[in-house]
Amino acid sequence: MNKWNTKKMAMLGVLVALQIVASRLLGIRLSPTLRVSISDSFILLAGIWLGPVAGALVGCLADLVGCVISGDAPFLLLTVSPVAVGLLAGLLSPVFKKSKNILIYGGLIAVISLLTSVLYRSWAFSQMFGAPFITYVGPRAVQAVVMVILNTLVVYGIYRSPVTAMIETSGE
Repeated sequence: MNKWNTKKMAMLGVLVALQIVASRLLGIRLSPTLRVSISDSFILLAGIWLGPVAGALVGCLADLVGCVISGDAPFLLLTVSPVAVGLLAGLLSPVFKKSKNILIYGGLIAVISLLTSVLYRSWAFSQMFGAPFITYVGPRAVQAVVMVILNTLVVYGIYRSPVTAMIETSGE
């Protein structure tokens, strides 16, 4: 599904909505900088199914709209993280699509999480709150372990299901 058509645009909207619901309504906020949810799953799926630009767009829109809905002010340095999740998932989509091994999915999601959530978001929070970078890395690393497991199970389960065949063949 490379063309930007009505079905692709509708799918983007559905994935944005799913990400917002998973993050803002179903997510468990542990602190102002930590939340446990499966919200990255829908950004990852956007990148895998629809490509890096679509994945980045879903990440960006979901973060900005989610901030507005929850009454938070968007902090653009933090918005870069979900954009990067979708972009990286899209760039790695050939590996996701080729593999049937859940451990490969977990490894790829772990790398994306390390780069975006643990390292980048820790740096962004240090800029936002003026605290040292290292203050955020430890708790975010622990959170990432849980998130990688949850997101791997969700992404693998949905991607390996019949839903993928319906999405990847629609509109062609």
